Amino acid sequence: MARTKTYLILTYGCQMNKNDSEHLAGMFEFQGLKPAENIEQANLVVLNTCSVREKSERKVFGKLHELNHLRKKKKLQMELGITGCMPKRDVEFIKQEVPFLDHFIDIDDARHYPLKRSHSDQAWVSIMYGCDNFCSYCVVPYTRGRERSRPVDDILKEIAEIDSTKFPRVMLLGQNVNSYKSHSPHKDGSRLTTHDSPFSIDFADLLKRVHKIDTVKEIEFLTSHPKDMTDKLIDTLAALPKMGTEVHFPLQAGNDRILKLMNRGYTYAHYKDLVVKTRKKMPQVKISTDIIAGFPSETESEFEDSLNAIRELKFSRVNTAAFSPRPGTKAAELPDQLPLKIRAQRLQQLMAVVDQTK
Repeated sequence: MARTKTYLILTYGCQMNKNDSEHLAGMFEFQGLKPAENIEQANLVVLNTCSVREKSERKVFGKLHELNHLRKKKKLQMELGITGCMPKRDVEFIKQEVPFLDHFIDIDDARHYPLKRSHSDQAWVSIMYGCDNFCSYCVVPYTRGRERSRPVDDILKEIAEIDSTKFPRVMLLGQNVNSYKSHSPHKDGSRLTTHDSPFSIDFADLLKRVHKIDTVKEIEFLTSHPKDMTDKLIDTLAALPKMGTEVHFPLQAGNDRILKLMNRGYTYAHYKDLVVKTRKKMPQVKISTDIIAGFPSETESEFEDSLNAIRELKFSRVNTAAFSPRPGTKAAELPDQLPLKIRAQRLQQLMAVVDQTK
C-alpha cells in the first residue's frame, strides 16, 4: 500500500459498516492517502463487506470482478482490497473466488484511528461490537465476534467532540445496543466490557449521560433486541426529550415455534406486550421491525402468523427478507429447508401485506 496515493471505499450492509468505513477513511488519510473523486482515479479501492445474506456477498464478488476488468481494460494503477465481515468469515473462499485481490484489511485495525465523518447530519457512534445472542440464522457472532462494550467515558468523549453544527443528531450503534454494559477499567488495563464482566452502567444509564451533553440535539439508536428491552429502558426513553421518535424492535417471525428455532429468546405474546407498553409510555413512538419469510420448516399457517403480526401491530416500517442460509449457522443445517421459489413467494406476500398496512 506504500505506493498508493488515493483511495475510495465502497460500503455494503448496515450502519455499523458505514461507521467502520468512516474509521477506514480516517486510517487511510492518517497514512497520507487522499480521497479519490471517482473509481478510475483511485489507486486503492476497498470494499467494506456484509455477510448477512448470500445476495450481499454475490454483489461484492460481482463488483470485484467488474473492477478487475476495468483496471485491466484501462490499464489503471489500481489496487483492490476487501475488509468487513466477509474476510472475517472465510478468507480462503474469497481467495478462490477473487484470486486477484491485492489487500485483506482487518477492520478492527481501523477503529484505532480518528474517523472521518461523512453522513449528512447524523454522527454514528459505535458503543459496542459483536453479539452473544447466536440467533440460529445469523453470522454476526462469527464475523464480528463476541459482545464487547466500549467504556462509557470513551463514548461520551467522542460524542462531546462532535461538531454539532454539522451533526446535530447522534446515532448510537451496536448489534444489540440494549445489552450494553460498562465499567471502570480493570486493574489489568483492559477496556472493553465482555458479557461476563462486572458492570455498573447499562444502556439506559448511558442514554441519560449522553442526554446531558449540551451539544447533542437528538439521540437515536440501532439495533435493539426485544428480549433485552426492560421497563427501566422504556421509562428512560419516555423521560428523555432528546430521544428520537423511532424504536426498532426486530420481531423476525410471528410464530412461537419459529421464534424458538431462531433462538430469539421471546414469544410473540411477550413481543406484543413490549410494543403495547412502549406505545403507552411513548404515544408518539414509531416502532419498526424486521421479518424473515421462509424460515426452515415454516408452514403456511406459521407464516400467516407473521402476516397477522404485521396487520395487528401496524409498524411504521418493516424490513423484509427471504431466509438466506448462511454456512456455519444452525439454521443452515435445520431439516426441511424450503425451496427458493417458496421463500421468494412468501417474501412477495410479506411485502404486499406491509404495503397494505401503510
